[in-house]
Amino acid sequence: MNSAFDLLSSLVMVSCSLVGLICSLTFILIVVTYRSLQTVTIMLAFNSAVAGFIINVTCGCQAIYQIISDGNDQLCSFRGFLLHAATGLLYHTLCVQALRSLFVVVFSAQRSLQSKPIIASITIVQWLISIMFAIPALVIGRIVYQAGSHICQASLNDLVIFLYLSIFIYFGPVTFILSIYTRIVYFAKHRPFSVNAPTRIADERRQRRELRFVRRLLIVAMVIGFMSCPYILFFLRAQIFSNAERLPYAQRLSFIFLSFGYAIWMLLNLAHTDEVRKHLFSKILCVLPQLRRRRVEPGTTTHTNTRAM
Repeated sequence: MNSAFDLLSSLVMVSCSLVGLICSLTFILIVVTYRSLQTVTIMLAFNSAVAGFIINVTCGCQAIYQIISDGNDQLCSFRGFLLHAATGLLYHTLCVQALRSLFVVVFSAQRSLQSKPIIASITIVQWLISIMFAIPALVIGRIVYQAGSHICQASLNDLVIFLYLSIFIYFGPVTFILSIYTRIVYFAKHRPFSVNAPTRIADERRQRRELRFVRRLLIVAMVIGFMSCPYILFFLRAQIFSNAERLPYAQRLSFIFLSFGYAIWMLLNLAHTDEVRKHLFSKILCVLPQLRRRRVEPGTTTHTNTRAM
């Protein structure tokens, strides 16, 4: 490592990745273990947890490579590809969740759109897009080693490939989610409810629930967008002031913010999925009394033995 900043930044990235790993793995284990939680809604959040597990593993491995070496090896470009693809994968899982909310509210009469086979097919297509969109950047050699940051990424000076990746990774998914949220809000305001009181109440509750759900997706996307601000600012600087001196720490600093964002994302995914969160809390509440009992029992036994003597 060239400086204390390099070491500290890599350690921060590893720490953030570890938090994201714990949150995503906790979510995955709970859903896999308990079949009662395997509803369509929770499985879509599970899809995000799997994507979060992948991106946090990738970021953590990249940070470890930066600690033990300069990171410029035969797999450097492939690791850069994985960082781009996994980040896009995470955003694309939110698009599937938003699309399902659109089916529930706007196309509620078409029950087939909400079926497990349809949602599973859409999820498979989403994974194929997420895997393939960054391949052209890897094949044509536009993911290159950045000596100052010890990482392989698309260069900040490469306008075409940067815009291509940013559209697939962030701007496209956020625009898609925002358009769905707008469509649901418009539909909720202009659709007449059923005259039947129980049906009307059920429709209102469903719409409020799905609006709240998509709003949460937007909040998550905006939080990660805020974490991407350093990356965007460094890119704009590279494009506007093309003759300015390159900042060797630009991409390293950007990925510190992104790693923190991925950890927050997985924490929010766990917190916003009510059934999984409640199940986790119930398990914690069951374990805590047992731990307290184990701590008390040895002391009680010792005290009893002393009195007997």
